[in-house]
Amino acid sequence: MQVNNNATSAFMQQIRRRISILERPLTTARGDGKSYIYSNFNPRYTQYAITILRTYYNFCVPYKTRDGRNMTPAQRLGIAQKQFKIEDIVYFK
Repeated sequence: MQVNNNATSAFMQQIRRRISILERPLTTARGDGKSYIYSNFNPRYTQYAITILRTYYNFCVPYKTRDGRNMTPAQRLGIAQKQFKIEDIVYFK
Protein backbone atom coordinates (compact mmCIF):
# COMPACT_ATOMS: atom_id res chain seq x y z
CA MET A 1 0.00 0.00 0.00
CA GLN A 2 1.45 3.35 -1.01
CA VAL A 3 0.19 6.12 1.24
CA ASN A 4 1.47 9.66 1.76
CA ASN A 5 0.23 12.93 3.18
CA ASN A 6 0.87 15.12 0.12
CA ALA A 7 -2.81 16.05 -0.28
CA THR A 8 -3.10 17.10 3.36
CA SER A 9 0.10 19.12 3.20
CA ALA A 10 -1.04 20.83 -0.02
CA PHE A 11 -4.38 21.76 1.57
CA MET A 12 -2.73 23.18 4.69
CA GLN A 13 -0.39 25.24 2.51
CA GLN A 14 -3.43 26.56 0.57
CA ILE A 15 -5.01 27.66 3.85
CA ARG A 16 -1.87 29.43 5.06
CA ARG A 17 -1.27 31.22 1.75
CA ARG A 18 -4.81 32.16 0.72
CA ILE A 19 -6.31 33.36 3.99
CA SER A 20 -4.32 36.41 5.04
CA ILE A 21 -5.79 36.57 8.54
CA LEU A 22 -4.00 33.32 9.33
CA GLU A 23 -0.59 34.69 8.32
CA ARG A 24 2.07 35.11 10.96
CA PRO A 25 2.60 38.65 12.23
CA LEU A 26 5.11 40.78 10.36
CA THR A 27 8.18 42.20 12.03
CA THR A 28 8.39 45.97 11.68
CA ALA A 29 11.28 47.59 9.79
CA ARG A 30 12.62 49.12 12.99
CA GLY A 31 12.61 45.73 14.66
CA ASP A 32 10.80 47.03 17.72
CA GLY A 33 7.91 44.64 17.59
CA LYS A 34 5.44 42.76 15.49
CA SER A 35 2.75 44.26 13.32
CA TYR A 36 -0.64 42.59 13.35
CA ILE A 37 -2.04 44.37 10.29
CA TYR A 38 -3.78 41.20 9.07
CA SER A 39 -4.98 40.04 12.46
CA ASN A 40 -8.54 38.90 12.84
CA PHE A 41 -10.64 40.28 15.67
CA ASN A 42 -13.40 37.71 15.39
CA PRO A 43 -12.46 33.99 15.09
CA ARG A 44 -15.88 33.23 13.60
CA TYR A 45 -14.83 34.89 10.33
CA THR A 46 -11.73 32.71 10.20
CA GLN A 47 -13.96 29.66 10.49
CA TYR A 48 -16.16 30.94 7.64
CA ALA A 49 -13.13 31.58 5.43
CA ILE A 50 -11.71 28.10 6.05
CA THR A 51 -15.09 26.49 5.30
CA ILE A 52 -15.38 28.36 2.00
CA LEU A 53 -11.82 27.43 1.02
CA ARG A 54 -12.35 23.78 1.98
CA THR A 55 -15.51 23.58 -0.13
CA TYR A 56 -13.76 25.23 -3.09
CA TYR A 57 -10.72 22.96 -2.74
CA ASN A 58 -12.77 19.74 -2.53
CA PHE A 59 -15.36 20.42 -5.23
CA CYS A 60 -13.76 22.86 -7.71
CA VAL A 61 -10.01 22.26 -7.95
CA PRO A 62 -9.05 19.19 -10.03
CA TYR A 63 -5.85 17.21 -9.59
CA LYS A 64 -4.33 14.58 -11.81
CA THR A 65 -4.83 11.09 -10.41
CA ARG A 66 -2.41 8.21 -10.82
CA ASP A 67 -4.29 6.95 -13.85
CA GLY A 68 -4.04 10.37 -15.55
CA ARG A 69 -7.59 11.64 -15.03
CA ASN A 70 -8.32 15.12 -13.66
CA MET A 71 -10.63 14.76 -10.68
CA THR A 72 -11.52 16.79 -7.62
CA PRO A 73 -11.10 15.23 -4.16
CA ALA A 74 -14.91 14.95 -3.88
CA GLN A 75 -15.04 13.00 -7.17
CA ARG A 76 -12.30 10.66 -6.00
CA LEU A 77 -14.32 9.89 -2.85
CA GLY A 78 -17.54 9.42 -4.82
CA ILE A 79 -19.31 12.39 -3.22
CA ALA A 80 -19.63 14.37 -6.48
CA GLN A 81 -20.19 13.28 -10.06
CA LYS A 82 -18.66 16.35 -11.74
CA GLN A 83 -16.27 19.22 -11.20
CA PHE A 84 -18.18 22.27 -9.97
CA LYS A 85 -17.56 25.94 -10.66
CA ILE A 86 -17.51 28.40 -7.79
CA GLU A 87 -20.74 29.93 -9.16
CA ASP A 88 -22.48 26.54 -8.84
CA ILE A 89 -21.66 26.45 -5.14
CA VAL A 90 -22.43 30.09 -4.36
CA TYR A 91 -25.76 30.07 -6.22
CA PHE A 92 -26.71 26.43 -5.33
CA LYS A 93 -26.94 25.24 -8.94
